[in-house]
Amino acid sequence: MSTQYTVNSYLLDRLKELGIRHIFGVPGDYAFPLMDRIEMTEDISWVGNCNELNGAYAADGYARIHGIGAFVVTCGVGELSAACGVAGAYNDQVPLIAIVGHPTKQAAKTGVTTHHSLRGDFSGFARIYKEFTVAQALLTQENACQEIDRVLETCWSEKLPVYVQLPRDVGELPAEAPTATLALSEPVSDQKQLTVFLERLLPLLSAAQRPAMLVDVWVGSFHLTELVQSFASKSGIPFAATAAAKSAFLDETHPQYLGTYPGEIEGNAVSQQIKEADLLLRLGIHYDETNTGRAAFNLPSPEVVDLHINSAAIAGSEYPNLRLRDVLTKLSEKVHHREFVFRSQQARTTSVPFEPQDDTPITQERLWQGFGYFLQSDDVLVVDQGLCTGATMVPIPAGTRVVTLGSWGAIGYAVPAVLGAHLASQSRRHLLVVGDGAFQMTAQELSTILRHELNPIILLLHNNRYEIENVYRLDGYSEMHYNELHSWNYHQLLMDFAQTQEPLGLCVTTESELETAFTKAAQAQTEGRCVLIEVILAPNDVPSYVADSFKMGLERQRNLK
Repeated sequence: MSTQYTVNSYLLDRLKELGIRHIFGVPGDYAFPLMDRIEMTEDISWVGNCNELNGAYAADGYARIHGIGAFVVTCGVGELSAACGVAGAYNDQVPLIAIVGHPTKQAAKTGVTTHHSLRGDFSGFARIYKEFTVAQALLTQENACQEIDRVLETCWSEKLPVYVQLPRDVGELPAEAPTATLALSEPVSDQKQLTVFLERLLPLLSAAQRPAMLVDVWVGSFHLTELVQSFASKSGIPFAATAAAKSAFLDETHPQYLGTYPGEIEGNAVSQQIKEADLLLRLGIHYDETNTGRAAFNLPSPEVVDLHINSAAIAGSEYPNLRLRDVLTKLSEKVHHREFVFRSQQARTTSVPFEPQDDTPITQERLWQGFGYFLQSDDVLVVDQGLCTGATMVPIPAGTRVVTLGSWGAIGYAVPAVLGAHLASQSRRHLLVVGDGAFQMTAQELSTILRHELNPIILLLHNNRYEIENVYRLDGYSEMHYNELHSWNYHQLLMDFAQTQEPLGLCVTTESELETAFTKAAQAQTEGRCVLIEVILAPNDVPSYVADSFKMGLERQRNLK
């Protein structure tokens, strides 16, 4: 192929400027010119996934650790297969670049029926993506470079997915290399609104005797975690996190961290601290029945202040042009440290040593106690949906990053996501927690993990059913046959996918076997080996805090009817 500088070259240079070093996806005929350029480009590696949905999930996992991610697929069949992953990224404010190879502009214009089209119509795919991307670029000879810059800058600033439609002929048109860098500046607040807002908020902070903060997931999406914790240290105000905010990378060893609200695992102390606050700051809140439904937000606090990412509100007064980053920065400059009385967090941040009982079958409660003791500082913990969320309810060591899909709730996300997260940060230890139902959705991505010689430790919960679906019913818990699964020999799959690698597969049924498996897994991981621990659980074993939290969410759902 030609070594001439082209539109495809320009696109790849801009991706490199964003720090993207891995591109996910599935090869497709209309995307071949771009694929060829990727192979010629230094500092960018093609990963290649087993299907397009997995490619989107992997790019999402990469973006949550690295800050932004990208995948390439072909039009129609490829982009529709990836759409669920893009929608999940949109729901969770993840900057994701969907690049779709399309036929030539002339082919699309004439409406000739070709493969991957809807009877000759290619236009509907972009309309579909418009529903869950913040910006779309349909590249032409005239606009290609300008449109690439526009959508990439929007993706970065808005922290939302974008869509790039790349016709096969446009990608190989000659282009000029960029002479200026992308404009990646963050939006700024309206200074007049900021002044008025602070004039109202600062007296409330000074007068409050029992202030508290409640942090939610979007604080992490916009990389504001360190700023939030810095403000907490400067002001002395204690803070709690919603269940979803586990993925906001909060330091749970912070001396002012209260725990998870509404406190399913800690009892009622966290809930009481929040509910009894005489000033409550709610930061980056994402409203949904599974997260904010558990944390009922009709709190009886005299003063509630909402600090959203791009707006704020006090007692019904709206400030639509404020940025949370600017508000926290100014507050940190103006507040003085005060000492407030709140519950000690020592018990929540120190894992209880796991003392296994010989020949005792593993239960969910004991599994998570052992798992909490196994976690280490700076781990990357990727967690799927359902009962796996028990992994996020244990004390999280300092520096550990939690990756989970949130309220989009698509099971199967975590297997490809750990691939992306691992490639984004290869020096850290990666752990994946997934149920057997979710695993069966995307199990083939183990092949890609092994092909790239990655070594996550996989904890697979085997109970032969979608157990959380039995819990998550408006009419109460009920065991239904359609939630049952065909059982696999999961721990043997690693060897089925492996070629030259020597992965380790383990199957455990008792507490003592679990402890031994954790020891073996830690050693194998240091040797560069991927590990899968299959944990056999009773089908109807549901941790009390998971059941209780879902009941709260269901009650919220009933009230919305």
